Amino acid sequence: MSRVWKHFLKNLAWSVGFASYIGAVLAGAEYANTLFEHGALVVALLFVCLPVTVYLVRDMWRDAKEKVEHENQLLLHRLKYSDNSDLYEK
Repeated sequence: MSRVWKHFLKNLAWSVGFASYIGAVLAGAEYANTLFEHGALVVALLFVCLPVTVYLVRDMWRDAKEKVEHENQLLLHRLKYSDNSDLYEK
């Protein structure tokens, strides 16, 4: 299988998975609505707010991690290429 097919199928899987998730949430909301009043609202809020919250936390974590890694690279670069002659005087 070529790399193009692998990337294509990966992108297709994300789309199919997203559509399946929305369908499952709608079906669950309809079922919950038959069980109790405002069940659709509860299911929709739960299954929309939870993934959004997870995504936001994951995005903030990645941003913080990249920022710290960048600071570490800058610090190492400064230490590697700085003139440390003041450490060797006297």
